[in-house]
Amino acid sequence: MNAKPLFGYESHIDPRTVHAQTMVVTLGSFADAGHAQRLLNDHLLNVLSNHLLGQFDADQVISYREQRPTILFNSDHFSQYRTPSLALHEVRDADNVRFLLLVGPEPGLQWERMAAAIADIVDRHDVQRTVIAGSMPMPAPHTRPVIVSRWASRSDLLPGNKPLFGTMLMSAAFPLMLATRLAEDGHDVIGLTAHVPHYLGDTDCPDAAIALVDGLKDVAGLRIPTIQLALAAGVVRAQLGHQIEQSEELGEHVQKLEQAYDEFHRQRELAAAEESLPSADEIGDAAEEFLKTLGTPPEEPPGGTTDEPGAASA
Repeated sequence: MNAKPLFGYESHIDPRTVHAQTMVVTLGSFADAGHAQRLLNDHLLNVLSNHLLGQFDADQVISYREQRPTILFNSDHFSQYRTPSLALHEVRDADNVRFLLLVGPEPGLQWERMAAAIADIVDRHDVQRTVIAGSMPMPAPHTRPVIVSRWASRSDLLPGNKPLFGTMLMSAAFPLMLATRLAEDGHDVIGLTAHVPHYLGDTDCPDAAIALVDGLKDVAGLRIPTIQLALAAGVVRAQLGHQIEQSEELGEHVQKLEQAYDEFHRQRELAAAEESLPSADEIGDAAEEFLKTLGTPPEEPPGGTTDEPGAASA
């Protein structure tokens, strides 16, 4: 095994001074649908105060044949080779609350060592919750709110959560394996997955990044402004609207997605309403208690009761 550490702090960083309740992880997964992770990372690092704490050794964990870095060819020479970066940042939200942000491509090698190194970071900086944010392509229309499905290492971390999926066997991605290892060590993990319209899977979907920001507020209390993302989302929606006007086929496809989306949520609301109704046993118990109160004699007033008016003066 390679004895070289996977993670190293910047020379000017004293890890003992860094403490944060939340760590947000946006390491890539199967696909960054709608570029939601990249948009979220860029937004957090561009609009919030932050600084670099350290980096993982990409040469040890990245499979370059599977995740080829970019390089620029200009006429007769190559330049601007972009070395992959898996970096840990300390960020402050709009209320000056500190949190950690771990960004980068999905590790292709040494998953167990990588997960152990991240668990060590969680322990060292007193992280109370790790939030893993990502996205997935889904048959959803861009004209409806982006759904964010949630999962957690413990169900009580998500009170009132209504899971969208049942049980399924799937290929693992590193963030999912990381969540499992952290949970095994007793750490709290919450996952946020934005459902991106499938036809936007390979292009920017700022609405998905906004949905993830909203999710971070709900599960971690982080307050992050979204004005820039909202402006970008408006531009994307306007462009899509123009394309739909030019394509009857695309318009019909979006309309079908809208109908399916609305029906799905209608059924979920009906199911939730039925769950909130009392059961037959509960109704029976309540009725029995009510009938018992009808058979209880009224309390006697002071001095006793009388059957006829004026009896007391007779």
